[in-house]
Amino acid sequence: MRKFLSFLIVIVLIFTIAIPSIGFAQTNSKIELKQAIEIAKEKLNIPSSGYNFNSNYYENDSNKTWYLTWSSSTNGNINVSVDADTGEIISYNFYKPDNTPVSIIPKHTREEAKEVAVNFLNIVPEKFKETKEQETDDYAGLNPKIAYSAAYSFNFIRIVNGIPFQDNQITVEVNKNTLDIQSYYLTWGSDYNFPDPKSAISKDKAIQIYKDNNSLRLQYNLVYTDVYDNNESEPQAILVYSLVNNQPVDAINGKILHQGYYGPYMGGMGAKSDSSQALSPEEQKAVDDISKYISKDKAIELANEKLPFTIGSQYSLTSSALYKNNSNSNSATWNFSWTCTEGNNYNYISAAIDATTGELKTFYRNDSNENNVQGKSPKYTKDQLKSIAENYLNEIQPEKFKQMEYQDNPASEDDNSPYTTFNYIYKANGIPCPFNSINIGVNKYTGDIITYNLSWTDVKLPDNKNVISLDDAYKTLFNNSDFQLSYIIYYAPDKVYQSNSKDIRLVYQLTNFNGLIDANSGTYIDYSGKPILKNENKQFTDIVGNWAEKDILLLAEYGIADGKNGKYMPNNYILQKDFIKMLVKSLQPNNVIIPLTSNEDENYDNYYNVAINSKIITENEKKPDSKVTRQDAAKFIVRSLNLKYIADLNNIYTLDYYKDADKIEDSSKGYVAILYGLNIMTGINGYFNPDENLTRAQVASILVRYLRVEK
Repeated sequence: MRKFLSFLIVIVLIFTIAIPSIGFAQTNSKIELKQAIEIAKEKLNIPSSGYNFNSNYYENDSNKTWYLTWSSSTNGNINVSVDADTGEIISYNFYKPDNTPVSIIPKHTREEAKEVAVNFLNIVPEKFKETKEQETDDYAGLNPKIAYSAAYSFNFIRIVNGIPFQDNQITVEVNKNTLDIQSYYLTWGSDYNFPDPKSAISKDKAIQIYKDNNSLRLQYNLVYTDVYDNNESEPQAILVYSLVNNQPVDAINGKILHQGYYGPYMGGMGAKSDSSQALSPEEQKAVDDISKYISKDKAIELANEKLPFTIGSQYSLTSSALYKNNSNSNSATWNFSWTCTEGNNYNYISAAIDATTGELKTFYRNDSNENNVQGKSPKYTKDQLKSIAENYLNEIQPEKFKQMEYQDNPASEDDNSPYTTFNYIYKANGIPCPFNSINIGVNKYTGDIITYNLSWTDVKLPDNKNVISLDDAYKTLFNNSDFQLSYIIYYAPDKVYQSNSKDIRLVYQLTNFNGLIDANSGTYIDYSGKPILKNENKQFTDIVGNWAEKDILLLAEYGIADGKNGKYMPNNYILQKDFIKMLVKSLQPNNVIIPLTSNEDENYDNYYNVAINSKIITENEKKPDSKVTRQDAAKFIVRSLNLKYIADLNNIYTLDYYKDADKIEDSSKGYVAILYGLNIMTGINGYFNPDENLTRAQVASILVRYLRVEK
């Protein structure tokens, strides 16, 4: 994936700076421009006219590539890259302006699109044979397969010796409504030596090595949702088991593979950003007059006192601003920056002071000469640098620092940057609080402290009673996640930025866990503290053979239809609260309305709030436990389409196609007529039956037709 992203960046850069075609007489490649064009046009059926054409050539130590562009203001753009040695199509992007109305439910199914994708991949038949489809989601959300994306995405991972090799893959996107191929990317290497899986250690042994690496730990995390039903908007702390050393295990030698970019981010986990909205000059002056905030001059004085260096007279104060830390907080931060230009050298210092406590929160200083260290050896050892950092922390944060624990980063020893960073986190009750931390960086060559960041949130910590054991947390982890053999391209900590490593390792690694384990219940939760539900189609036990079964299943797939205890109850009359909930979900199937608490009534209140604000229903019409008539449903649906102003013109509508038109209220005639015209509600045997209550099966059928409206 890392190489894939790098590849995409190269493509963007190439096409961003594209220049008119010129003669490439000395490309030193097997495939010249004329051949590359012919290959692209033949395999991709690119038209011979109607487009302007540009080309570029790019090569590095491992790749030689032709970048071809066909562009048209009316027909769109086609971008193709061709391997200049093998003639393989490496990438393809097609964009065509299209203002054709579309419905939320696409015209074509994922299965139809997959057939198109598979046929397209005949452009690389041998490589495609080596792959297996990886089930991926079109959208990183709770209900990902129903995204508003215009395309279905298919990812095919290379399989070697029956083992996935994620770094080699083919990705194809197919338009949901036209079945056009929108994009294709081939990420593939050669000359790899794959370790023999027969020499691999057992999975049980790898799991034990993974555990011995302290991969999982008990810690406090911050969340900003009301998980304790206190109706509080302030941050709260929860106890979780979190992955902190998520490195793969080498399956051949049984050692942990330290990779500089592998594993979760350690600093301030779960904390919100301090910055929000800068105050206007008038607001800033008003805040300055409030005694709880220190003045600008006092903040600058404190910064000069606490910084481990002197801001020389050659520096000028270039900016200062007071920011509220967040909308629900009375705290604020002063931010300052100073600059100095000496010849070709530009030097910069920034610092932040807590406007309430006067604490130094962050600082950074750059030295234009700090990277000029090629060929030099560091003057200080890591232990000496750590001593410099801790002496300073004892000086400016003695009380907080006493309660902190050093977090070693094995990969940092081989870091080629001119400074070493040291991380410290707060511990309470013997349990780490990563959101309360200090990061400090010291120059390896000068011993100067050049960066410092204090992240701190005062919050009540829950007790650690009734916490599951670490062993039980690991059982949860391995029972619910995949810890499996994979081939990876290994980048040693001192070679993180190497672009074309050939070092292939066979590893055991965790492949599908991205969250936390609740330390009390042992369930998977996300970083907001909410349970993570497995993404699986909801199969209701009471809809088999029902006339609306197909529609109910489709709404369930979209996350719109739900029931109780595995039942949809299709023949029950629908209650207004459930109708409103399903209609709101139909408007935005990917936007899940998060309840403020676990109380079911408040959950419905959230949907009602959306419906009332969207003018789908009025406060006076709100009757959660009432049944919904066909006439009422027509009003709610038309309002959701923002057509109320037309529907209320009752005198312009005739309902001759309904035998019971005289029974439809005058105020509802426009609504009923519009839904008839849109084929959403067309009645039964020539009757609309305005006062008939809708069943849950009928509502499913109506909402599917509603979602198929092209707009």
